[in-house]
Amino acid sequence: MRKLIGAVLIIAACTGMGYAKGLNLSKNLTELQELRRIFLMLRSEIEYAGIPFAEAFLHIGRREKGRYKEWLLDLSKSLNERAGHSFFELWKASVGEWFKETNLDKKNLELLKEMGSSMGYLDREMQVGAINLYLEQLDLNIKRMQEEIPEKKRLLNCLGVMGGIFIAVVLI
Repeated sequence: MRKLIGAVLIIAACTGMGYAKGLNLSKNLTELQELRRIFLMLRSEIEYAGIPFAEAFLHIGRREKGRYKEWLLDLSKSLNERAGHSFFELWKASVGEWFKETNLDKKNLELLKEMGSSMGYLDREMQVGAINLYLEQLDLNIKRMQEEIPEKKRLLNCLGVMGGIFIAVVLI
């Protein structure tokens, strides 16, 4: 009886792990969509209002919620204080600090960090062009993920169940 209960618990735990990995994929997609929305607002602030980054991040941060609000407001404050650091240094430090505990995969996190290298020192048209390029990359990643997530979730769920059954059989 103990072996049966143990086997059921192992299968349930492995199934839960597979399900949790699938949820992380969905959260990654949600974060990419949020970043896309923020960069669309940033592009509008720069292109149409013609305001500097620090002020644009402040405006967008006031409209956001949660971690993104805190990140944008902190970034705006850092840009206003600068203290001899370049935009890219402040950007990379900010992304590194605020996105430590994120659901973004490494590829998208690196893409976000590198985005700062093409902003901050160019004229307005070039900045808008850099943001447009980043938005195109985000759109491609979002589209790819939307197509892949259902299949990957199914696979992760199956792997969780099958892995649990395998471990239970081996232990019995």
